[in-house]
Amino acid sequence: MSLPEVLIASLLLASSSGAAIGVWSQAVATWQHGSELQKQADQLELIRLASHRWLTRHGSKHNLLLLGSDLCQLDVEAVAVVSDQNLPLPQGITRQWVVDPERLGVWQELSALNANGHVLLQRSQLVSPAAYGLCKS
Repeated sequence: MSLPEVLIASLLLASSSGAAIGVWSQAVATWQHGSELQKQADQLELIRLASHRWLTRHGSKHNLLLLGSDLCQLDVEAVAVVSDQNLPLPQGITRQWVVDPERLGVWQELSALNANGHVLLQRSQLVSPAAYGLCKS
């Protein structure tokens, strides 16, 4: 092989190796991002299940219903206070309680945030007072 052929072959080898490293680097970054999203999804699901379990076991011990209402409706502020006290959230997870438009209960909205505070994932759960045995009739 002549010197120009060796130089061309080494340039081709270097450029193809660089391209392969770039592809592998991108693949690893995508895998890491997917893995992180899966961890956060699992964490949101565990918090959702913990809320359900806590309401099932201890919900009736707290006054979570709207006072002075003939209907069995949850007091969204009372639910928020009690859940924050008994089910603290890890860093990077937020919870918001929202009244259902049809008054069926309240929605627990869980969000996983990235380092910039942008929402990556959300999970919602309708919490109905009747489902947890909070209605007296």
